[in-house]
Amino acid sequence: MRLVSALSFRCFQLCSIYLTLLFLVATQAVVAQDNLTPQAIIDWIEGSYSNQAQITAGDLDAVNNLLYPVFKQVDIPAFGPYVVYLQWPIGAPDGELQRQRIWTFQENEMDGVSMGFFTLREPERWLDAHLDPNKVLNMTSKDAIGYPDVCLLPVTTTGEVINASIPTDCQIVSQATRTTMTLQANISITPNRITYSEGGIRQDESVVFKVPPSGHYIFDRIAD
Repeated sequence: MRLVSALSFRCFQLCSIYLTLLFLVATQAVVAQDNLTPQAIIDWIEGSYSNQAQITAGDLDAVNNLLYPVFKQVDIPAFGPYVVYLQWPIGAPDGELQRQRIWTFQENEMDGVSMGFFTLREPERWLDAHLDPNKVLNMTSKDAIGYPDVCLLPVTTTGEVINASIPTDCQIVSQATRTTMTLQANISITPNRITYSEGGIRQDESVVFKVPPSGHYIFDRIAD
């Protein structure tokens, strides 16, 4: 009888520990969603990355798609308090510039957190601003190409993933070709990985551009 009682008590202890762990995990997920702030998002994004694993797996070709993105929080008063400078060298961390952007994050009580993005004029002028943030300190809206408010990306969370997607009614005119298109972008963020895809579609559904050419980039964090 004592043995049965001891076993029952031990089972009760183990079940209690298991349920407590489940509660803690669930609580952490809820807290993560409740604490979705611009700064929390930037804390997850900031750092250096590579999609070398995609290249090794043969999913994308190295010549056009091996990237070493870097994301750095910077101070640019003209763009608000939550700003990220990003540049994506191709082929190597010091390779030719493939992409250069400013991402901004803002928050309001009604719509939650949203993300804006800007293409930079005079790319060479701002190159390596992650190493010398003073380069962009006095940047103004005239130094960048912005997009309509309808193109702001609502930011949400699903479990341990932060997601941002451009609304389906975001239409722009290409700076290079003057083509009217619907802009598309999908971004997912975890503490150690960013997935990214972007494209432009004409009204007849023909493709203006697609980055990457298939699927999406998977950028894994590089240890400091």
